[in-house]
Amino acid sequence: MSRIDQQALKTELAKRGFESMSIKRELPGGRIEIEANKLHPVPVEAGESIYAPVPVSLSVALDPRGRIKSIDGDTPDPAAIADAARYIKTLRESRQLAAPGEQESTPGFTHRIERDEQGRQVLRRKRFSTGRA
Repeated sequence: MSRIDQQALKTELAKRGFESMSIKRELPGGRIEIEANKLHPVPVEAGESIYAPVPVSLSVALDPRGRIKSIDGDTPDPAAIADAARYIKTLRESRQLAAPGEQESTPGFTHRIERDEQGRQVLRRKRFSTGRA
């Protein structure tokens, strides 16, 4: 698969909520194995859900023109969703997650909740920890 074809595939997958994609291998019959993160609703407190990047392994079937025909394995594993929920809880408890309206420049914040173009609350990393408590 050419670099241009890979980029086109990644662009199409991004439209479907996938991020940080890595093509693992091409299989016979026009299938491609991909590791990616998918924005998925993660239940947090009080029935609230935050969309967070959750790892998935998927297989994409392409038609002869290189367009996506089908995707298998695009739903995150329940254990990965539970890990994401624990991660969000840890970020909140350690004051690394800026609450809506809080100053992002406040020391310690590494993540914030943003609204995407679809109006969803999405967890986004803004910077790495400076090592301060």
